[in-house]
Amino acid sequence: MSRDQEKDNLQSSTLAALLKDRQPKRGRPSHPISRQNVYIALTPAQKQILKQLAAILPETISRADVPDLVITALTARLEGLHRAVADRTRTIPEGVTDLESLYLLWDLPLPGKDEDAAWTSIRVSPQQVLDLGRAHGTLNAAFGATRSQTFVLGMALLIQSLEDHPPDPSLTTLESVRQQILHNYL
Repeated sequence: MSRDQEKDNLQSSTLAALLKDRQPKRGRPSHPISRQNVYIALTPAQKQILKQLAAILPETISRADVPDLVITALTARLEGLHRAVADRTRTIPEGVTDLESLYLLWDLPLPGKDEDAAWTSIRVSPQQVLDLGRAHGTLNAAFGATRSQTFVLGMALLIQSLEDHPPDPSLTTLESVRQQILHNYL
């Protein structure tokens, strides 16, 4: 036997190799795609809205998947906004001068004051982290919006999307619900 074969054989008999297939007993259950923490400030009412959104969605979509869908709705609406002004040098229409006018443009209820907002962590997929960063960058450059304000805007957009187009009961995966949201907005 060569040295490499002996080394592989020795490594396969170690305790780590024996415990490799064993499931972890504690902590968060594993998710097909590892998620990343994003810190935002939410009020208790906004946290309740996240729970309510999870109840509206199909049973296979858990509460942990709701932030991904919030960011998907936000990204889709911003992409539609970019497409609307694609032939100009702007990324946001001329009449939209602040974040409140963006709410009014999309027929969303204006957000309340977030005096009692507390920092919390949401876990989102890596692609959604990038999409939230892009959306936050756009809204921050245009209006000085924070990441929390950007996420709350996405929550309002997801609520509007679910009210206007209730989720199809046949949708069972996160990706299929995400595709329905994209189809509704784009």
